[in-house]
Amino acid sequence: MKNLGEILKSQRKKRKLTYNQVYAKIKIHPNYIKALEENDYAVFDSGVHAKGFLKIYAELLNLNVSQILALWRREHSFTFEHELEKTKEQTVFEEIKQGFTLTTNKVLALIGIVLLVAFFGYLFYSYKNYSGPPDLKIDTPENNKIVGNSLVDITGKTDIDSVLFINGERVFLKPDGSFATSLHLKEGVNTLSITSINKLDKKTEEVLTVIYRPTEDSVLESTESTSPVSPEDLP
Repeated sequence: MKNLGEILKSQRKKRKLTYNQVYAKIKIHPNYIKALEENDYAVFDSGVHAKGFLKIYAELLNLNVSQILALWRREHSFTFEHELEKTKEQTVFEEIKQGFTLTTNKVLALIGIVLLVAFFGYLFYSYKNYSGPPDLKIDTPENNKIVGNSLVDITGKTDIDSVLFINGERVFLKPDGSFATSLHLKEGVNTLSITSINKLDKKTEEVLTVIYRPTEDSVLESTESTSPVSPEDLP
């Protein structure tokens, strides 16, 4: 049984055509015609290139084109299998690349989503802070602290739109919500009630215990500050 190249060559000779005559009729260089007849497909750039020339040549020779192409696929399609795989890889790559291509509309949509999320996040944060009780942090004094001085410093921070009370007395806040004040203690256990109230009357309260145990120095200072002045002490 003849192979494809032999069929082409036999039919050309049967029609008494030379390579140059074939070239004159279909404008395919004799080197390509000879390659087809010798089953040498290394000279072709691709499978499409080879099949295109084969189809034209088969029509010139009055051969059944469909049968010739089917025979070519059986005998020589494997020659260009690497080309087919490469084409598939390129197609997949192009599809992936197109899927990740950032267009102007996609960029604008992404920016819109980010801004929308940020906006609702801000609303949630504001609502939570506004509707909930105010934050209140006490820096000094520590709870259950024992001190030897009757004057204790109270410092801390709360929300800037809150009103602060210490044992019922209002304490004014600094612009950043911080506060600092002093309070006289009585000897023994002292209770400090520190309350922050926001505009919705939501409040946060911290109750601290401070124990005042006078030292000898503090007692002496207190005695000296309260003792009457004798005539000898006057200038």
